[in-house]
Amino acid sequence: MKVIHRPAALCRGFAVAVMFWLTVLLMVDLPASPLPAVASPPLRGRPLIIAHRGGALESTENTIAAFQRAFHIGADGIETDIRLTRDGVVVVYHDDYFGRVEGLPQAQRTRLVSDMTYAALTAQTLIPVGEDTGGRRVPTLGDLLAQVHGPLLNIELKRCAKFDDLVKKTIAILKDYSELDRIVLEAPDLDTAKKLRKGLGSRLKLHINPEVDHTVPFRDSLKQLLKFKPHSVSISYKLLARDMVEDAHRAGVEVWVWTVNDNGVAERMRELGVDAIKTDRPTTLMDLFRGDK
Repeated sequence: MKVIHRPAALCRGFAVAVMFWLTVLLMVDLPASPLPAVASPPLRGRPLIIAHRGGALESTENTIAAFQRAFHIGADGIETDIRLTRDGVVVVYHDDYFGRVEGLPQAQRTRLVSDMTYAALTAQTLIPVGEDTGGRRVPTLGDLLAQVHGPLLNIELKRCAKFDDLVKKTIAILKDYSELDRIVLEAPDLDTAKKLRKGLGSRLKLHINPEVDHTVPFRDSLKQLLKFKPHSVSISYKLLARDMVEDAHRAGVEVWVWTVNDNGVAERMRELGVDAIKTDRPTTLMDLFRGDK
């Protein structure tokens, strides 16, 4: 008669059961693949919408009412330009020559703004655009600061006669301004940017276009600017590439593009990761990005 050693058989059965459940537990707890996890790229919200000259295709450009309207419809900021009149007034005006926004024929646009007094410049009203019913005139930088309330004012210093005086007057005006944090001041070159930073301190948000330096290739100019570390760079959407955005962001510098009036282009700029889009059609882009955060 065969003798069955039950204790030994039980031990073997117990051991098999333990090995089975250990295998199951290991399969559940350990990753199925030894490959490291790949982090998802951070989600970016919509770019800031900056109303170029207050939204020049929707309201009379570079006027107080246009700027106020832009903030009323929800734009994140406005872009504008300043230059100096003959009698030393800092005015909000884009062109070198007087006449386009006043509706003069091309042949009559012969007077430089820098050769005109402020009284002469404002004697004629501007051609209405959009909801403007007429009667708007060229404002001063002081008017802009006092009457336009919104998150960001992107102000570009335009090269003109007595440009050094424009820089000095701009510094003097902004030194006494209590809301400097909402100013994004655009300099036409790196030397001017350094003067503005020295005059107004490191708190100033400086903004520079790499195209202003024609002595070096565009990408070399951009690299120099990123070393200076302005708040942001202003780049034409036609020149922008993804690696430029990545380089700027690594340097802690924002990328603002100009001037985008097409929805398809705006979508591409968002995909590239730009921080702000300057546009003459703020309403259109606000509608495009509505619901984005």
